[in-house]
Amino acid sequence: MMRAVVVTRSVQLAAPPEKVWPLLADTDRFNRINGSTEVQFRPIEAGAGTSARFLAETRAGGFKLLYEEQPFEWSHQRTFGVHRRMRGGPVSSYVWRVTLERNRGGEEPGALEGGTRASLCLEITPRSALMRPVAWVNAKRFAARFVAVATAVDAHVSEGGASPYGGPVSPWDEGRLSAAVARLRADGVDAELAEKIAALVREGPDADVVRIRPFELAVAWRREPRDVLRAMLKAVPAGLLELRWGIICPSCLTASQQAQSLEEISLEGHCQLCDITFGLDLDRAVEATFLPHPSVRRVPEAPFCIGGPARTPHVLVQALVAPGEERVLDVPREAGRYRLFVRGGLAGSIEVDAAGTPEVSATVDAAAIAPAYLHAAPGGALRLTSRCGDARHAKIERLDFASRAATAHEVSTLAEFRTIFSRDLLKRGTPLKVARAAVLFSDLTGSTALYTQVGDAAAFRLVDDHFDVLRAVIAAHDGVLVKTMGDAVMAAFVDVGTCALAAADALARFEAFRAKAPHGALVGLKVGLYAGPCYVVTANGALDYFGQTVNVASRVQHLASSGEIVLPHDVLEGLPRAARDRLVVRERFEAHVKGVEHALDLVRAVLRA
Repeated sequence: MMRAVVVTRSVQLAAPPEKVWPLLADTDRFNRINGSTEVQFRPIEAGAGTSARFLAETRAGGFKLLYEEQPFEWSHQRTFGVHRRMRGGPVSSYVWRVTLERNRGGEEPGALEGGTRASLCLEITPRSALMRPVAWVNAKRFAARFVAVATAVDAHVSEGGASPYGGPVSPWDEGRLSAAVARLRADGVDAELAEKIAALVREGPDADVVRIRPFELAVAWRREPRDVLRAMLKAVPAGLLELRWGIICPSCLTASQQAQSLEEISLEGHCQLCDITFGLDLDRAVEATFLPHPSVRRVPEAPFCIGGPARTPHVLVQALVAPGEERVLDVPREAGRYRLFVRGGLAGSIEVDAAGTPEVSATVDAAAIAPAYLHAAPGGALRLTSRCGDARHAKIERLDFASRAATAHEVSTLAEFRTIFSRDLLKRGTPLKVARAAVLFSDLTGSTALYTQVGDAAAFRLVDDHFDVLRAVIAAHDGVLVKTMGDAVMAAFVDVGTCALAAADALARFEAFRAKAPHGALVGLKVGLYAGPCYVVTANGALDYFGQTVNVASRVQHLASSGEIVLPHDVLEGLPRAARDRLVVRERFEAHVKGVEHALDLVRAVLRA
């Protein structure tokens, strides 16, 4: 076997281990600023001859990397690391471990008493001698980056310096963001809260905004949690945020599955990492989180790491135990009750207090952990022996960990949720995508008289040709033609601004079409649009859209006359100046439509001559 390239580095930090641990152990954030790329994970089923639960695919140094993602191993505030076994590529294995040791003073130059000696050991095993120089370069680069990040973390926690995890921040559209915030404020959200949400969407690092938890932010912002949740729910139809549902594993407390609607959620959840299947309780197992709407800011949703200690802060110790192996796990230093969990759902309890034994032992097999109850002294040792037929990871979990989750039950009790997303959301068999879609309706005016004046064949030909014109316009603006109804069209767009541009182009293209079409002078086109949450279902073999937003868009279109677009005033104001200049506003007016409690602020516009 090829000899490994081994690189070690140590750095002295002024802050104690407990201060630097939360940041240094945040492997997802470290990877994001370390030049890593997104990682795609695929499950590895039990019985595949490996303790890895996922097969990971990414790119590094121009190479495609495919590797088995072993569960991370760590002991809280002491050490963490991972072993990745490569499947193909320039290296066969990649192992790294970080150790944090509290300085006692006078041990070595530069060591401050109470500070931390942070050490990295990195081992890369190349597949051939030709790849050893490449492995050396990459190992040294990784080690140098670790030292730089550790130093910046130390300055951040000790001196109030900038966090090294202030980025990356993916680009955002300031115009659309401002328009969404204006709508949010118009919907009753107070200015301070609206601006806080806007600042998060604008400036928050990708790692912070890919999974926004409203109740966590409420604590940081010193706001009432349900007020923050209400504001974020209103930010969905405003086009600022999107809503996601996460299925929370009762052991690792992370989102084992993600869904865009409750309809996608079955009666059971499964956690690939913990290898357990569990029933869903909407009050505990389904969490609402948010991320920026892609029209405002497109954030990479794929993770950069799924296994580091920061992902599961309630897990204090995690270790892989091979069949027949004995592993020593660090017993927590604080008194309390903890759970010992082994992959597959095996569990026992650990009572930690001064009356406990400094060293305790347990055995795990395919059926149970024995003994099921352990009484250990703080900071002692747990000797765990495996009699399982395969390698499994074991972990010691805090039971008193408070997860600030906005559960599905919590969300569904809000009147704002029921108003915005409909009472049918929780009904089984009712598909729903909790997202914001822009819906456009058009109608051919004068078509009834057209059939009488020119005959069925000629009238049908004109109507069908006008569908081709609109179909091309919709496609050019990245929309989808949902369906035609008689001589009317329904289309959907991700972004309401793009939808409005398509509406203007539809009028322009139609005018050019009817100027040349036989009998074109007998007909006209009117268009209306509206944006908000929609139901998305499969009907007649195609995607269709239903719900209040669709109904409102249809009714807005009915308010238009031939040659007009009727659209919300804020949508018009949010368009680029050049796009607004194409239109002449005939009237700004308020209209009450069925299904909307407040009057809609609309404009009636025509193409500039």
